[in-house]
Amino acid sequence: MRTRLLDATLELLATEGWADLSTNDVVRRARVSRGALAHHFATKAELMEAAASRLVERRTAEFEATFGSLDPAERTVEQALDLLWSFFQGPTFTALMELMVASRTNPDLQEVLADGPEQIVDAAYEVFVEFFPAVAANEFARQGLRAAFAMMIGLGVEAMVDNDRRGHHAELLAWLKVMAHIVIPEADVPSAPAGLPSAAASHRGKAGSRPTG
Repeated sequence: MRTRLLDATLELLATEGWADLSTNDVVRRARVSRGALAHHFATKAELMEAAASRLVERRTAEFEATFGSLDPAERTVEQALDLLWSFFQGPTFTALMELMVASRTNPDLQEVLADGPEQIVDAAYEVFVEFFPAVAANEFARQGLRAAFAMMIGLGVEAMVDNDRRGHHAELLAWLKVMAHIVIPEADVPSAPAGLPSAAASHRGKAGSRPTG
């Protein structure tokens, strides 16, 4: 029931946007009663916080599963960044942007989402350390990943407006891959980490803290 409410919320954020989203819409999309919504989420802000957390948790697990399923020889820095970039496109990224933009003028939403970007970086960092152990030894790795995320968010927002009509995104992503090799040596070819879901599970363990998305 809770999962249906969260997935319905993310779908509506992506298709209708924050301004036109109501809890009545969520209830109808999830096909549950208003009592069920009230049982799980006392306020709309709590619902949005949980939805953002689910989005990050789901994307973290998807990254681990997709990257981990590749042949070990194909688990390269370039492939990892290409996979990350794919997450900054499509409906889930749109849903996240709707929440972040709405929080600017909504104090309640801002309160629950204020640390969201940092939590996303933390989740991604855990995954990268699993696949590229050399990351943990580099004191600039976390900052580098934060910079990569900031650039991808910017490119994702720009693509919403112009769909990259000038074709600059490929050039910027190529530059990012060059910079990534400074942090992750080419010789550090990853193998499949034992217990693949560990980073996602760790992130889920933090989901009770505010916020996680």
